[in-house]
Amino acid sequence: MKKKIPLSILEALQPVADNNLDLTKTVEDSNSMFHLIDKDKNSDFYFKVSKQEARSGKLNYLIEFKPRSKDNVNAHSTWLPSEGVLTTIKQWLELLQSYNKIHTIYDDPILKSNQERFEKQFDILEDDADTTTFDLEQQIFLDDYLNSVKSKLLALQEGRPQNQVKKLEELAIEATEIQCVLTIETKRQIVKRLSKLWAKAQKVGLDVIKEIFVSVTAELAKRLLTGG
Repeated sequence: MKKKIPLSILEALQPVADNNLDLTKTVEDSNSMFHLIDKDKNSDFYFKVSKQEARSGKLNYLIEFKPRSKDNVNAHSTWLPSEGVLTTIKQWLELLQSYNKIHTIYDDPILKSNQERFEKQFDILEDDADTTTFDLEQQIFLDDYLNSVKSKLLALQEGRPQNQVKKLEELAIEATEIQCVLTIETKRQIVKRLSKLWAKAQKVGLDVIKEIFVSVTAELAKRLLTGG
């Protein structure tokens, strides 16, 4: 696939994408040279380079992205030289970063603060945290841990009101989603997913977070932070 894409575009855009793996993911798209989408599953933001063409004696690229700007969430397309493409993708990424940072009426401040605390507690300090996965033994440990989480969440449903049962079921689904990406997402991406899971569990109830996190905190820290 990569050898169907002009090297100049890969050299310009791939480092930018690699430095923002917490925001975006690459899409294999036979109709595009380069295609990124917002990692937020509730978002339809994207950036893609569709094709190249000589214009006025210089190679230009057709790009399409959404949102267009901080004032316009619609999609926009335009032809630009390679340096213009690089400038535009950086601006697009800055928009995504700003969306992630801003607190709005649509955000749950308690959930967000809980998640940030867990992320800080399990911050991966290695230089490769944003570019490599956990090693095989860590992935197997996490897979076993998440299976245990799902079993405990099922047991915790007994005797609870329906609204809490639904939240526990959603947590189990989220645990399965993390298992599905253990081998393809970076260390920091997995920690972010786990932190979100724990933050939601804490909001459901202290008994829930104690059961699926507090009881195994030391082992999690040893396996994830030290590889022990």
